[in-house]
Amino acid sequence: MADILSLNDRVALAPTSFGVYQWFESEGDKKPLYVGKARNVRARLKQYLTSDDLKTTFLMRRATHIEWIATDNETEALLLENNLIKKHRPLYNVRLKDDKQYPYICISTSEAFPRIYLTRRRVPGNLYYGPFTKVQVAREKVQLALDLFPLRRRPLKLPLAKPAKPCLNYHLKKCLAPCAEKISREDYAKIVEQVIDFISGSDSDARHKIEERMHSLAQATKFEEAARIRDVLAYFNERNSQPQVEMRESVLDFDIVGVYSADIAALRQELSLRVEDLSATAYGISPLAKGGVSMAQICLLKFRSAKLIAKENFSLTETDLAAGEFTQRDFAEAFFREYYLNMLDLPSFIVIPNGFDLSEWSVALAERSGATLHVVALDEFSAKIRESQAEINPPALMAMAENNARLTMRERLLAETLRNQRLGLRQIQKFLGLKESPQTIECYDISNIQGTDSVASGVMLKDGLPYKPGYRKYQIKTVEGANDPASMHEVIARRLKRIASGEVKAPDLIVIDGGSTQLTAALKARENAEMNIPMMGLAKKLEEIYTEDGRILRFDKESPGMQILRRARDEAHRFAVAYHRNRRMKRNLKSLFDGVPGVGDKKRAAALVLLRKLDLGEMNAATLAAKLQKEIRIDADTSSMLAQKIFQSEPG
Repeated sequence: MADILSLNDRVALAPTSFGVYQWFESEGDKKPLYVGKARNVRARLKQYLTSDDLKTTFLMRRATHIEWIATDNETEALLLENNLIKKHRPLYNVRLKDDKQYPYICISTSEAFPRIYLTRRRVPGNLYYGPFTKVQVAREKVQLALDLFPLRRRPLKLPLAKPAKPCLNYHLKKCLAPCAEKISREDYAKIVEQVIDFISGSDSDARHKIEERMHSLAQATKFEEAARIRDVLAYFNERNSQPQVEMRESVLDFDIVGVYSADIAALRQELSLRVEDLSATAYGISPLAKGGVSMAQICLLKFRSAKLIAKENFSLTETDLAAGEFTQRDFAEAFFREYYLNMLDLPSFIVIPNGFDLSEWSVALAERSGATLHVVALDEFSAKIRESQAEINPPALMAMAENNARLTMRERLLAETLRNQRLGLRQIQKFLGLKESPQTIECYDISNIQGTDSVASGVMLKDGLPYKPGYRKYQIKTVEGANDPASMHEVIARRLKRIASGEVKAPDLIVIDGGSTQLTAALKARENAEMNIPMMGLAKKLEEIYTEDGRILRFDKESPGMQILRRARDEAHRFAVAYHRNRRMKRNLKSLFDGVPGVGDKKRAAALVLLRKLDLGEMNAATLAAKLQKEIRIDADTSSMLAQKIFQSEPG
């Protein structure tokens, strides 16, 4: 029947109850494209069929089959959705970025004689704590557990067919040698229970137990072991002496979840980055979804026993093409699924921003942890704090978390951009066989129209990014007509003369906008100057690299190295065109007003003054028209006509 029914028919048969749905690329697939939950499955699925949202459209281009599982309540749907996402890792579901890199503390309860160790993979049947964003904290906990409790350390599959010979750890009293059958499974299990209590308990509880054990050892004259316990206590003393944010008269354990999200276009604008610097593809997102991709950062502030004990950061990327706008609430729920469902040591309150409805998570997390837990909005938590008269300012804490999330995202993206630039410079070094990566790159371009107003530009990149103080404009002085190679020879010769005189520092690489002809002219100027600065040409049409020895190289134009070279070439072209346009326009300003009605002598004079002040190369016809209309008070039609006349021709 499924083969005959269309998607519309299938959706019409969906239940109107709680449930989980899965979109598949084809009916026989075992791995879904997307897994979601809904209070009304049928109503939610209809959104996919009728939505004109761009992201949903891309999903529906691939999805041809839908399956669902009805549940009795929203909590069951939430937990089922989590299990399916964990099992299948669907392509379009939101997940914690780099989640697999965060370590967990594992107590291998699936084994007859469990061990404790760090891992980045989770296997069913074991007990996990984490994930830990700071691996050092996790290592310290594991080491403390091994110092305090004689758990086995070797990864053996026990029990062995034949008892082994006890290792050195047994003789040092660091292990009870279950491999040699020196301890029963029941007695070993009691020790494991103590380890679980230690790992999941608070520092104060752990410290109290450790102190009791140290005193009992000292009373039994086991001073060497007591001294070892004393050293462990020093860890807790040091930790408690570190600066912490403390709120008096409060015994609440709570988490503050701050969320910051923005789409890629907004982030580019905020950070002054180009498309190539912050592209969807570069961050593992489908190119199809590039236009509306969102990124989010979670800042988690963890308060235990009235102290801020940790700040953890998590990044998420929306590869989810679900129906409708993807909100901060959706990002928060994705974080809850990835983080809190893996935790056993949960606080009494998890505080989320106002406007997020995550009430069902209180039930889901309480069922998972077996403790009373409340997921509350900021205002609700603030009301509870006022009732308790505790000295806590929840709005200030949430503002701190959200600001930290925003700053962390900025830092992460800028650091990623910097890494890409460094990789690109190393690629350029490899492309051209340079001794070192080119930290300073100069690029030159010629601009004219049929040989008139011929000019050139020189732009500079430092560490792969534009360095505006290094930009230069050149009027061509010795060349008549349209002769780009001769013009390039003049410009490079003038630049090399300044370098030779010590006025400016030599770059690590000079890029010529053009092919072999322009490069040959530049190399001739270098030869006359008796210098050896590396040079190359970059052609526009096929993005080919022309080398000094006559080779033509082709590389992936989206690679970091080619992006840097293209940036230099495009920036030089833009700067040259802007300079040429300014010169041409300012020379012909008076004639531009011929035939433009509604512009008398007074407005013409005012317009000429304004145009001479503007950098026309940085504008387009629409922005110039708006400027003329506002500043000179020319009507919309006239200002548009004048702007079009100014921009009607483009230099090459």
